[in-house]
Amino acid sequence: MNIKRACDLVDVGKPELSLFDCVMLGVGSALGPEIFLLLGLAGSLAGTQAIISVFLAFVMALLVGLCYAELATAIPASGEDYVFSRRAFKGMLPFLVGWIVWFGNIVYAAFNAIAVAYFLKIFIPAPVGLTAVTFIALAAALIYLGMNTLKRVQNLMVAGLIILLAIFVYSSSSVGDWSYLSGLFGGDWSATVSTAALLFIAFIGFEDIVSVSGEVKEPKKTIPLAIILTLLVLAAIYLSLSLAVFAVMPLADVAASENAVLDAAKIVLGDNGRLLFSIAGLFAIATSLNAAMTAGTMNAFALGRDGYLPKRLAAISPHGTAAGAILVTAAIITVFAATEAVSFVVYLTDFAYFIAMALSAYALITLRKNQPSLERPFRVPFYPYIPYMAMALSGIAILSMSPLSLLIGTLWLLAGVLAYYLYVIEMSRVKIAFGGVLLFLSALGFTAYLLIDWAYFSLPKLDSFNLNRLVLLASLGLGAAAAYLILFSCKPLESTGKKRQT
Repeated sequence: MNIKRACDLVDVGKPELSLFDCVMLGVGSALGPEIFLLLGLAGSLAGTQAIISVFLAFVMALLVGLCYAELATAIPASGEDYVFSRRAFKGMLPFLVGWIVWFGNIVYAAFNAIAVAYFLKIFIPAPVGLTAVTFIALAAALIYLGMNTLKRVQNLMVAGLIILLAIFVYSSSSVGDWSYLSGLFGGDWSATVSTAALLFIAFIGFEDIVSVSGEVKEPKKTIPLAIILTLLVLAAIYLSLSLAVFAVMPLADVAASENAVLDAAKIVLGDNGRLLFSIAGLFAIATSLNAAMTAGTMNAFALGRDGYLPKRLAAISPHGTAAGAILVTAAIITVFAATEAVSFVVYLTDFAYFIAMALSAYALITLRKNQPSLERPFRVPFYPYIPYMAMALSGIAILSMSPLSLLIGTLWLLAGVLAYYLYVIEMSRVKIAFGGVLLFLSALGFTAYLLIDWAYFSLPKLDSFNLNRLVLLASLGLGAAAAYLILFSCKPLESTGKKRQT
């Protein structure tokens, strides 16, 4: 996944990505853990109507993808949402877009780390959380050393995975029971829409095409076609796979499965087929983890470079990599991966991406109004209805998410607003005072954790994990933030950052 410069706003080198390269990039970016871990969860939420949820997720992705196609051809520079927002908006909004995209890559990397752990559990019965954290540390070390060899084999792994999926779908046609199709439209439609929001993450590979638009040959022609073809290919893969899995396995078995695709592959292709799927999936997810962490690192690097966050995040190590950005990003990823909760981190990922995509659609509308003379080789059809629909669907999808995901996502946004005012607008005394408040909250949270752990009172289990673990992680995070604010004095923002306030 060539997204190392996902937030690098300076395009370097000669454009060399063809239409085929872009489609492979988009499809390869999406064929990660989603295809294995989410189908069983979707079945437990929406039943067989999860197939309809896949189609609704495709429609949402297509609407957003058309908006991105116009923006990327009008502003063909690597950096996607961050670039678009800087061109369209002033003040805090560009920072918040970069902040939320960073969060999206963080929780998506956490999802990949958990997925790698579940896959490795097939071969080595190790704790999921420990394995996930170990892989995060390994990926961070590889990025720090500049060793991105995992990405070189991704296309091969993705091609092999697609071939295996095609064999499985073809073989299931004679093995499966397809009678379930007669009742496909009789389920809970609110659950179907909510599940579509969950599955949207499976289509976000088109964003990686946009993120490298500065490296694409003839971007004005290639990018729109690549986005549409990528989404069509992914829709064909996911719909055929979903139909086959529900035909091979009873709904109850799909809903109870940690990895419905692997379980169905064992039924159709035997143990050897399941083993091949496991190996191909493990490599695909490992490369996806590496790429997601790299993208998150570049988000942090760009925010530090542009004066929105401490410039230590933009410091370059002797290996030519952003050591501070790698360390901070990996640390936050570890916090979310330690929850071991798949649906929790997936909803958080979707929360971040939906907000970023809604803001990008709004940026399209703003640029149409404020810069009508900007060259637009590709124009969204049925303007302004499609961008408004993309924004509305993003809002509906966000509101359909779990309350805990909404709470954590909102807190991240509020933390971004706070970071903007505390760092971008120099307020040293306020920083120290707020550090004291955070230190108090950290102590309070840690005390609550101990009281819960000692069974003085209890919290309900939510989303398959104990909330007390989240209390501990939040307390540690607040303590680290307090230590930073109190012990380190941030220098006043230099001229580049001061201009952001105008």
